[in-house]
Amino acid sequence: MPSLRPGGRRGVLTAAATACTVAALVILSVTLVSTSQPPPVPPETGRGDRTAPRDTSAPYAPGLPHSRPVSVKIPGIGLTAKVEGVGLTADRSVALPADPDHVGWYTGSVTPGESGNTVVVGHLDSATGPAALYAAGALRPGDRISLQRRDGTTVTFTVTDLNVWAKDHFPSRRVYAPTTEARLTVITCAGWDDDADTYTSNLVITAQREPQDGAPARNQGEPLV
Repeated sequence: MPSLRPGGRRGVLTAAATACTVAALVILSVTLVSTSQPPPVPPETGRGDRTAPRDTSAPYAPGLPHSRPVSVKIPGIGLTAKVEGVGLTADRSVALPADPDHVGWYTGSVTPGESGNTVVVGHLDSATGPAALYAAGALRPGDRISLQRRDGTTVTFTVTDLNVWAKDHFPSRRVYAPTTEARLTVITCAGWDDDADTYTSNLVITAQREPQDGAPARNQGEPLV
């Protein structure tokens, strides 16, 4: 297995990244470009289902109007990155962002804070080193993910679950399930296979919107980066 290499896009390896490998949530190779893609998407992925029962186990916050995300901040892993819109590839997988340092918002899903499931994807590594979601496996329930929207509002989500699923047994309908609540689903790669030179699994992070969010940011319209 190729060894982890400091340097590249994220500089020296962070403590969060080290914790990620110790926890065995992901097996990383930063010497190759990842050729894997997030899994195929069912039609109308992430769209709010107004007939679905509301999750009464969490505080309720009314959905916000549509506004595209422009940046993301995850303090627990030291990430601040731009967000670009991504669509589907020819095989109907969610496309990854063109810039490994960016995070991709799947444009077939709702925008952050709307009622529904916001889907975000990102690279784990690149040809030059760790990419935007390199340390995502170090996140834990209770960690926060904030997305700033084009309208100047910032929506914060709290991580509730982390799961790793093999690509061949990826529960697409569960991961992309519509909801009346504002949910965030973050997907990146996991499980490096030396023989196949590819990732065999996906790390999926699920987060719920914090009910007090949605107020305009102090400098309205300015991204976090």
